Amino acid sequence: MAAQVTIAPAEINVGDTVTVDVKDLPDGVAFSLGIRGEFNVNPGDRFVFTARCLSLPFSLNSGEVSAYTRGTNWTGLSAKLGEASIGLSNSADENGEFRTSQAYNISSGTYDAIALEGRATPAVKSIIAEMTITGKKKGPNDGTISFALDGVERGTATVTVYINGSEALSQRIVIGSSPSPTETKAPSPGGSSGSSGPTTGPGPATTSSVDGRVSLSGTEIDGAGLLALAVEGTVPTGWSADGRAYAVTPADREFPSPAILSFRLPAADTPATIARYEIGAWLAVPSKIEGDRITTAVSRGGSYVLLVPAPASESTATTVTTTTAVMTTTTAPVTTTAAATPMAPLLPVIALAILLLGWGRRV
Repeated sequence: MAAQVTIAPAEINVGDTVTVDVKDLPDGVAFSLGIRGEFNVNPGDRFVFTARCLSLPFSLNSGEVSAYTRGTNWTGLSAKLGEASIGLSNSADENGEFRTSQAYNISSGTYDAIALEGRATPAVKSIIAEMTITGKKKGPNDGTISFALDGVERGTATVTVYINGSEALSQRIVIGSSPSPTETKAPSPGGSSGSSGPTTGPGPATTSSVDGRVSLSGTEIDGAGLLALAVEGTVPTGWSADGRAYAVTPADREFPSPAILSFRLPAADTPATIARYEIGAWLAVPSKIEGDRITTAVSRGGSYVLLVPAPASESTATTVTTTTAVMTTTTAPVTTTAAATPMAPLLPVIALAILLLGWGRRV
């Protein structure tokens, strides 16, 4: 039986509680909960975005807590469960982006708060603040995650649950009665699809993953996010995943004008391709390598990963992860990439051609 997830309500006031009901969720699956806030601020003002009294009915082993903000001079992340706590803060980069992650075994129980606070840059009027917890689930198969959202009187919050690399549900929640905040527009400096910066000038908006490895750019991506995930499912023969997978959220989001998804390569001009997760398998999509980046055009949300040629010492058999996916999606097939094919599967063909050539000369 597939896991079932419901998120409610669709509209709240500051301090109201959000619930995430989960049913039939077995142990060992990769579980991620993302809470993304978008709200207006006065330039230069301090802000705080808090999930207070966060109650978890199960644990997330080998877990991680991560955070991302855009439009800040500096940001701090804090979390506290009983006597255990974490606190991370730093200045944002030159583009006004802050990102951090901390390995953390996330116990079941009630956290006093997980909070993001900081100061807006003088050039922006809106903030994006996102916090994510992820890990391998252990505990009751049924339960309710609950938390109250504090610090933001008007704006939106998007709550997203991923299970084994597939989006179970994404719910956009209106905070207060005001319209959604306006997406900050940011031209890409120097034409780099991996760069972003919150400015008020014309051009495509850009959002980045917490670790900075992946970016999404486009003129109509407001409300979209990037969530890092464990790689689950079948990888094509001859390829291996380079690092984590990344979900363009929400999964059912469609972009009227295609957005550009960009991965940073391990090294410039490395043979690689981008793949999309489809019903338990990673399928290559058309990709373009330019220097130390590889890009693809996307018209909808979903999970993507960077694939590189598998080391020669690895088996050429298809690699499958050990956990069983509990969520399924049905989507249209995608076109395979034009990126370079690994040499290992072609060696027997090359050897046969050389042998036939030598035989023909002797005859």
